[in-house]
Amino acid sequence: MYTFLVVFTAAIIFLVVYGYLHLLLVKKKFAKANKEDQKRRQERLDNLPVIPLSERDDEAIYQWSFHHGDRLVARAVGPEIDEESKKVRFTEITDSDLLLLPDECHFRKYKLEIDTVGDAKKTDTTNSEEGRILRQVTAQITGYVEH
Repeated sequence: MYTFLVVFTAAIIFLVVYGYLHLLLVKKKFAKANKEDQKRRQERLDNLPVIPLSERDDEAIYQWSFHHGDRLVARAVGPEIDEESKKVRFTEITDSDLLLLPDECHFRKYKLEIDTVGDAKKTDTTNSEEGRILRQVTAQITGYVEH
């Protein structure tokens, strides 16, 4: 009986030590993989396209996304910029299917967040050329585009 207890205790100690060493090894592998993932993500972010301010269309609205970088997402019609109240009013925003409303967007040299939309309508659901139209849009100026 005594021999059995000694062997059983030794087996348990061996399994605990083996499990602990295995856990350290797995943890080390995950840490290495995480660093590699972060490096790949940063390389991807660095390689995303950025459209310089000088090359942007004055009537276009741009938005940044993790998958595409800067891209044209809509066209502005009849913008009225009031820098004192930090507001921009648009008569219409056309071709705005790609515009994500709660996200920040860029118009000319301004960073904007759209506050209100008076009316939104999809003109032709079969024709991808004619997208969503937003009317009587008000946006808050949150800053200025740096590049």
